[in-house]
Amino acid sequence: MASCNKLSGVARTLLIPLRARAEENARTDALFQDPQAQDWYESLQWDAELENWYDWRYQICISVRTKLLDDIAAQHIATHPNSLVVELGAGLSSRYYRVGQGKTQWIELDLPEVIDTRLTLDPQTSGHRFLAASVLDWAWMDEIPAIPPEDILFIAEGLLYYFEKSEVKQLVQRLRERFGDATLALDVGGIAFKQFNVEKAANVGAPMKWFVEDERDVEALGLSLVKVFPLLNCYPERWGLIPWLYWWWLPFWGSFLRNFCLILETKLNPVN
Repeated sequence: MASCNKLSGVARTLLIPLRARAEENARTDALFQDPQAQDWYESLQWDAELENWYDWRYQICISVRTKLLDDIAAQHIATHPNSLVVELGAGLSSRYYRVGQGKTQWIELDLPEVIDTRLTLDPQTSGHRFLAASVLDWAWMDEIPAIPPEDILFIAEGLLYYFEKSEVKQLVQRLRERFGDATLALDVGGIAFKQFNVEKAANVGAPMKWFVEDERDVEALGLSLVKVFPLLNCYPERWGLIPWLYWWWLPFWGSFLRNFCLILETKLNPVN
């Protein structure tokens, strides 16, 4: 069994979404099939310190988030014959196999130590490339093929929470300068998300830094909103009492739950 002990900080957290997808794959009512995640999870050693963070609620959150971003990616590929998907901070993503294999060009970007782990599980091919770099090292942008930006989908899943607000602004600004009119799909957390996660994240050396009031904070970065999916509104059959509480307490704390986590499809406004 391989170990991820060499990973530290935010990189350690890649096992959490991998476990969630592996467990989703084993469900009879799974939102998606992901045999790669199950195989990879079984071949890696679980980080015991993550046990205090991961639970059934996190499994649902990640599975619903995964499904929503899968749908955005599938729709983009279907409507852009010459598409390219770029996953930023990809971790051990298996989205390529769920929605992109044989249909599009795909690039996954993450830190060198993460890509090293990834390459022990998954070979690189001409249509499925890995870039070893920090998202904040702008040189990776030179590796993106010169195609019309509107054909490109960037995905930032479970990533931007770990950046300072100033870093998020810089990243979006650089993307707008280089790839204006491209699509950016991302997830953001509100105040309830912060309360639910921030202490647990800090305890494993992966402090969360950026949170939003609602999607208007994202729009203010220079992005045009295309679709907004409040996580707790989606697939209510998986949430138990949470949707009931959401509607029962409106307007007292409905927005608090509504903005717990938002999945957004946006367009990068070009910089004039």
